[in-house]
This record gives sequence, structure tokens and C-alpha cells, in this order.
Amino acid sequence: MSKLPNVNETDKSLARAIDAEGEAEDNLIRLSTGVVLEARQANPNVLIRIMTAQPRPTPPVVFIKAMGREMENPDDPDYISRVRAWEMSYNNGMLNALVGLGTTLHSKPKGMPGPDDDAWLKDYEAMGLPVVRDSKAWRYITWVLFKAAVIDKDTALIGEKVKNLSGVREADVKSADSFPEGNENGRRNAGERNQD
Repeated sequence: MSKLPNVNETDKSLARAIDAEGEAEDNLIRLSTGVVLEARQANPNVLIRIMTAQPRPTPPVVFIKAMGREMENPDDPDYISRVRAWEMSYNNGMLNALVGLGTTLHSKPKGMPGPDDDAWLKDYEAMGLPVVRDSKAWRYITWVLFKAAVIDKDTALIGEKVKNLSGVREADVKSADSFPEGNENGRRNAGERNQD
């Protein structure tokens, strides 16, 4: 009669392997192109610095005669235009940071050029966009956004996964933005809040 292995130890080992596989799977981002990225925690301090690097434009102030005081005018067309430009720049910078700091290439479809290949750069360059061939970070970020994450759902998956792993919330950004040692706008806003 042969001795059976200790079922409890076998079950424990199997459970650990399944758990580890499940954890690894949870960090994978499957994009519409068949590319799979692995999400990792991006340094939250760096993400917050990127988020607060460009202060949001402030609305112009106009004197309201009926009220006898100055008030901000958020409906000013020039201000609205500046906010839209700021939002685009902010979103682009955040997406670049989330991709560059919070993902690595796990796999790509067979035959698809990768970040280190020059084939995709010719298409990118043909659109008149600037190319930084000697930067691995630029090549990776640009390849992901140009070739791998081609629909909004892809970029939303990247943002959601990396932000969750990094623990950065909108409240953290607002707190950092109003911290006295922050940017000029943050200092001014913190001072304004103290006067209220």
C-alpha cells in the first residue's frame, strides 16, 4: 500500500499557486489590439507632482456695479478656451505618466512591431509629429498610445488600473495643489481660503 501525500500540504500549495496566478492576472491590461500590458504601482508622489505642475487657469475678474464688488467671470470666452487647452495638456501629461510609470509590456500579437522597432515610427513621423528615437521611455509611451491603446476604452483601462494600484485619488491632488509649498496658484488659493 503506497502512502498518499499529505492532502493538506498539496491543497495549500495548489491554493498558493492559484492565488499567485490570480494576482498576476489582476494586474494585466488587455487592450483592443491584442497587446497586454502589466500594470504596476506608479510613484504617487511623482503623479501628484505631474498633476499639480500646471496650475489651472484662473477666471478673469470683472467689477459688477450692481453688487459693488469684483467677481470672477467663468463664462469669459478666452478663459473657457484656456481651460480647454489646460485640460488637454493635463490629460495628456497624466496619461503619459500613467503609461510610462505604471505599465510594462507583457505581450503583443505575433508580427506586431514593438516599441523598439522602427516600422511604426515611420507612420508616426509621416503625420508630421516629432520623434525622439533615442529615448526608450518616449518610444514606449508613444508606441502604447499610438499602436497599442487605440480606443478610449484602452486608455480608460490603463488609467483605472494604474491609478488604483498607485493609490492616487482626486482628493490627494486637491490637497497637494493647495499645500503652501505647492505652485504659485496653490499658495494663492490656500491664502484665499484662509481669508474666508
